[in-house]
Amino acid sequence: SDIAGSSTAPCLRTPGTMQQRVDAAMSLGFLLASCFSAVGLASKPEGNSTPTCTSGLDDCRATRCCATDGYKCFAKSDYWASCLPSCVPGINLEDPEGLRTPWSCELLEPVEFKGSQIPASFTAPAGSPVDMHGAIRVEGNKLLGKHGQPVRLRGMSLFWSQWSSTYWSEGVVDWLVKDWKVTMIRAAMGVESGGYLESGKIEKQRVVTVVDAAIRNGIYVVIDWHDHHAQSHKDEARAFFDEMASMYGGFPNVFFEIFNEPLQESWSEHIKPYEQVIVSTIRQHTDNLIICGTPTWSQDVELAASDPLQSHNLAYTLHFYATSHKEFLRTKAQVALNMGVALFASEWGTCSADGDGALNLEETRIWLNFLEENHISDANWALNDKAESCSALLPGTQLPVTGWSTDLLTESGRFVRASLRGELGQGSSKATVEQQHQPTDEAGGRKLAMTLRDEFGESSTTPTAGSEFDDADAGSDDIDNHEDEETLVDGAHGTSSHFALAVALVAASSASRFWA
Repeated sequence: SDIAGSSTAPCLRTPGTMQQRVDAAMSLGFLLASCFSAVGLASKPEGNSTPTCTSGLDDCRATRCCATDGYKCFAKSDYWASCLPSCVPGINLEDPEGLRTPWSCELLEPVEFKGSQIPASFTAPAGSPVDMHGAIRVEGNKLLGKHGQPVRLRGMSLFWSQWSSTYWSEGVVDWLVKDWKVTMIRAAMGVESGGYLESGKIEKQRVVTVVDAAIRNGIYVVIDWHDHHAQSHKDEARAFFDEMASMYGGFPNVFFEIFNEPLQESWSEHIKPYEQVIVSTIRQHTDNLIICGTPTWSQDVELAASDPLQSHNLAYTLHFYATSHKEFLRTKAQVALNMGVALFASEWGTCSADGDGALNLEETRIWLNFLEENHISDANWALNDKAESCSALLPGTQLPVTGWSTDLLTESGRFVRASLRGELGQGSSKATVEQQHQPTDEAGGRKLAMTLRDEFGESSTTPTAGSEFDDADAGSDDIDNHEDEETLVDGAHGTSSHFALAVALVAASSASRFWA
């Protein structure tokens, strides 16, 4: 089959900056394993198993041990590590000329998974979000706290754990609570491409580090099975959530996101049966909130709402990227809300659906107002330093010692931080927008120049959706791609046909099942 032309094409895209792509390219197996896994050809080792130590020139990040006596696993970057007798930080002139990027030489030692260090008797700090709201429950299309009033949680999503582990730390969570005023954080645990399927103990330990830090701070945390093919990993997911729910089910802080972004799969035939199994597994241990992925990169929420899962305290995942997704997706979301299900925006961005491209802060504000009006909780993508516009941190930003100054944040990072801190005016997401129409460009797409004035003293002029992708960049983004260049423009992910369906459903559902 033509893999590159199918929905699995994103697996061919290596992550990050040029250095990150070079590091990843050092192993052809990195790409082949990712692609074979996407089409179901690769073997899937149990995430909790102890891997065989690495031999030869293979990447040793998953095993953290070496078959050759006297050799140890040294990291080049977050994307590559090798078994070597010794390692000197910096450029290694023995590397092939095209692969001479610096080695960090961090020693990677085998991880012993010890589980949570939070005692069962732990109570949330006084005045913290969890102390105020307690266990979250779903009633109708809203999340309610112990006081019976709607609760909207706001925070950040961490980047794929296997590629951004630097920021999966207690210090980062502490700083986000103190300075960014987050009430929730999302732990996006990578599953494929060097994630849980290959490095189960390592990935679980990263999750536990973040979850424990969230509990200590009294904020909510989402344990996210960050996977585009979860229905192919049902046994592994069931074992993982059985363990996590058993470990954390007694803490009201912890939510479970069981399928990050299904692709264009059938809800009733593929996605729902998988999610029903995982929901039933979690419900053996806890009544905590479960967040359930929806078709087409978690955009077709109305399909799930029309045929919901059987359980309680469920919310359905809504993901959007402001430059790509506009009124048509909000219409679909309103349809789902009118049908009486709760939504949870566990991932959203200020940029295009590929995580990069021009920011659209005007559309972002419209989205944030929509979320606020409908009490929809949200987590921004992503707390990471990858060289793309939706990252919150500039490339190379280190862990906070006394905290990150705003000059270490990207434009998106500064905007999101200000929003989380309530500094953008009324509703924390509204601002004055001056619009000036510009001439039609050669591609026929009208660009709109927008000057956004807000309380952190910056102006931003950005093109709206319809802007062209940079072709070179569009072909080399990571596997968290949401739309390709063609479907972004032609509406295959929900413009004309989905919009017509959504409008019809709005009219039908508003009359019979409208939830204010």
